[in-house]
Amino acid sequence: MTERRVMCFGDSNTWGLVPVATPPSVRHPRAQRWPHVMAAALGGDVTVIEEGLNGRTTDAADPLAPLLGGAGLDGSAYFPAALASHLPLDLVIIMLGTNDTKPWNWDKHGKDFEANTISMINLFKKLPTHPKVYICYPPKILKPSYHIIEANLVRGVIPAITKAAHVTHTPIINVFAKLPGIPKYYDRDGVHPNIKGEAIMAHIIAKAIRY
Repeated sequence: MTERRVMCFGDSNTWGLVPVATPPSVRHPRAQRWPHVMAAALGGDVTVIEEGLNGRTTDAADPLAPLLGGAGLDGSAYFPAALASHLPLDLVIIMLGTNDTKPWNWDKHGKDFEANTISMINLFKKLPTHPKVYICYPPKILKPSYHIIEANLVRGVIPAITKAAHVTHTPIINVFAKLPGIPKYYDRDGVHPNIKGEAIMAHIIAKAIRY
């Protein structure tokens, strides 16, 4: 059976963060994080590449997280290196935007979000293997933890993703609508899905990309 290489490019919701009071960060067990649950649901010879980073944005170098050098948290700056690291790729799933809603990120970079999302998608699509690309609406935000603002997600990020997907003819996976916005599927911070929420996300995404 031919191996299918699937990159999941995202933030802490792809990394599988479990909120803790003090660093270092903790993540859900590997087999319970949505990329691996998705791979199990797809079956066959699927190799998942988890490219999740806590705090990652689509196109903003978060000024309150200065400890990372190089591309830092800016997904647009980092993804060319991610591509080079993980070739060949057959399928790419992008789920970013939650951290872009922080006011210091959105107020400065929100106007560029759509254009940078288009550039990111197009670079993936131009790879020699011509991977299929999907982009997700991020999960709902139940609480304004970490200065993450759902109003910016609903009024800014999601409309921009919609436009970028239309321009690039990229399928959208609507995690925002399909993952219920109720506490039993989220950790206590109201931002990160818990294990139950991870499982639901995995099956939403697997259903959308099954081929």
